[in-house]
Amino acid sequence: LSLLGALIGGHSVFGPAFWIALGFALVFIAKQKKEDNKKMEDNVIKQKKQQSLSTSQSNKNVQLLPEQETASKQKNVDGTIATSKDNMVIAMTTKQKEAAICLIAYFGGYNDDIETDIDINQMVYTISYQAAVYFEIQNFPAMLSDAMNRNSDLNMMIDTVMSIDDKQNREFLLLSCFDLARMSAKPEAYELFFNIANKMGYDNEGFRTLIEQYSRK
Repeated sequence: LSLLGALIGGHSVFGPAFWIALGFALVFIAKQKKEDNKKMEDNVIKQKKQQSLSTSQSNKNVQLLPEQETASKQKNVDGTIATSKDNMVIAMTTKQKEAAICLIAYFGGYNDDIETDIDINQMVYTISYQAAVYFEIQNFPAMLSDAMNRNSDLNMMIDTVMSIDDKQNREFLLLSCFDLARMSAKPEAYELFFNIANKMGYDNEGFRTLIEQYSRK
């Protein structure tokens, strides 16, 4: 409008043109920063997924001693070799996946600044999104609302999570929840977390060992 007024009045257009150029520059910089943040988030998620796949693959490639190989394999009725359940990744049901992602969201809710602090909001979302990728949940976060309605009872949600058999899936879930509990720094968040961890067989010392193992990876 200033530029238009200057043109009509026959005045210098340098001032309005400068502010228009500055506005375009700021919009471009903001858009570029947003794209850079999105690329950074995608890289973090990609690295997390690759780490998970690498860990799973390395477990599959471990060479067994003759005694261990004999113990871990057995003959089927038709004579084929069946791999022991201990050496397989046990698939999660849809109900277990939903309960896991809802429990992570529950711990994310302990962070009071999630609505006002953009950094906290971004960190909580990143942890939740990484879990959705890890558990192969489609349409996140669109599915989260319906899943939360189906898992509104905390005790039932925890019971469903406790039914997860695969060790790697349990450990990934525990570490994700712990990150969110630590971010909130709330005693009630820590209390709930360690109650769940203890039920899964990890006392305080055992969980510290688990953290150290994943830190080395």
